[in-house]
Amino acid sequence: MHRTMKRVVITISEYYLDRLSIVAEGLQEEGLTITHLYEFGVIIGVAEEEAIPRIRRHKEVAALTEEKQADVPPPDSTIQSREKE
Repeated sequence: MHRTMKRVVITISEYYLDRLSIVAEGLQEEGLTITHLYEFGVIIGVAEEEAIPRIRRHKEVAALTEEKQADVPPPDSTIQSREKE
C-alpha cells in the first residue's frame, strides 16, 4: 500500500519555545521527519497523511499547515502537447 507523505509547516506556541528540542522529539515520535527547525518556533518537515491529525493535537502546536501539492503532467503528455494534424 502506498502511503501519502505531506510536507507540513508547524508553528510552535511561544510558551514552549524554551523546550523546542523536546517538543521536536515528541513530534518525531508521532511520525514527523523534520527537515528544518528554527529556534523562533517553526518546524518544517514531512509526515504521512495519517499522522498529521496526531501531530496537530499536540498542545505545543499553535498551527499546522499542509503544503498544497500541484501535479503538473510531463511536457509530452496529451494535455501539454499541441500536435498539429
